[in-house]
Amino acid sequence: MELHDSPDLPFLSDMRQQAERLLSENLMPFWARHAWDREYGGFLTRLDRRGVRLDDSEKVLMMQVRMIHSLSAAHRHGLRNRGYLDLASQGFEYLVRTFWDPCDGGFYFSVHRDGSPRSTRKNTDFHAYALTGLSEYYLGSNQPEALDRACRVFDLLMDKAADRDMGFIEEFDGNAWPALNAEQMGLGERTDIKTIDMHTNMLEGMVYLAGASGLQRHRDALGALLDLICRQGIHVGHGCTITAFDADWHPVGDAAGRMTTSYGLNVELAWLIWEAMDVLNIQEALYDRCALGLIDHALTYGFDRERGGIAANGPVTGSVLAATDLGEARLHKSWWAQAEFMNALCRAYSKTGRRDYFDALVKTFDWIYRFQVDHACGDWYQDTRWDTGEPLVTDKGREFKTAFHAGRALIQLCDALRQWLYRGKPADSDS
Repeated sequence: MELHDSPDLPFLSDMRQQAERLLSENLMPFWARHAWDREYGGFLTRLDRRGVRLDDSEKVLMMQVRMIHSLSAAHRHGLRNRGYLDLASQGFEYLVRTFWDPCDGGFYFSVHRDGSPRSTRKNTDFHAYALTGLSEYYLGSNQPEALDRACRVFDLLMDKAADRDMGFIEEFDGNAWPALNAEQMGLGERTDIKTIDMHTNMLEGMVYLAGASGLQRHRDALGALLDLICRQGIHVGHGCTITAFDADWHPVGDAAGRMTTSYGLNVELAWLIWEAMDVLNIQEALYDRCALGLIDHALTYGFDRERGGIAANGPVTGSVLAATDLGEARLHKSWWAQAEFMNALCRAYSKTGRRDYFDALVKTFDWIYRFQVDHACGDWYQDTRWDTGEPLVTDKGREFKTAFHAGRALIQLCDALRQWLYRGKPADSDS
């Protein structure tokens, strides 16, 4: 597909240089410098604006595997001779030594700072993140132990978390837990639901694993999950994801009975759909329509056309600005949603050549550069206000924030810009 009305090459070059600097001089140094626990090993990620630890009592599985991913990805991107791969290797060794349950298999939810188990909850989301981190580390290090561990996690999930041909259950330790991020999604304390959030994370993990291993059983599972999500997880009429379902994928409203959607999750799922198709080497018009529909929905209802960036969540149809019943938090611009929006827009522009996707990408990158990035201390602010860009908090790391989303987005943006520049004149070349 041709890239229509392509921007000039100096503009692309300048944008790429900005993105490369944000990755190599701002984001990755912050996390590599402050997160590693030099006394006990592992990553401590509850940090203030300058990287000072706010709480060093707990190490969470999600943070360990996402830091391993970010360090490995930065190394593979070309940030060599900075110790990132060595730090990822230390993180992998710590992960296997302290988080793996030697009796029942699987990773603990969290450990104390000294490495002793703290929460033995077995969460499907977190194990999907482990697939992502372990697979990326394998690609960066070529260590067979990393791929072997990822395969063991996959087998465990298929044995204990798979639910017939209806995707996966949220937890597989036999306990009734509220869905991860239930508060953020307005789901209350319900324990009998499945979320599109978890299934998107499972899709992500399987994309990385199938891409790293090439094994048919991984490809088959990826293909089945991709098809399930595209046929059952996306609202046919509105083109956005449905937040929650019962066991058989019948839609479930939030605690107030409303049907809402996450713009960030929608756009993340969009580019992962295309990534899954690439890994499987398949073409499917339905999947393409789903991916583009998810991005178009976010652009239509959740995009800040004046300043760039997308809102947190909104109704399945209608402008997020009008959805005042969802509260002010719906308009917060979260770091991860802006990052995944850039990933999706890069893919959409490369795939279609539509200039509106590129223009939205430029505007969102400008928002990130001006407001989301902390140029003085490093990293990105977690949430900013819709209009002013003022950060709601200046803390940099909590249970769910590391270099992962921002680092991956900057790498993918740099790679896309390099491809567009390499063509010389993008409009003369197919993507």
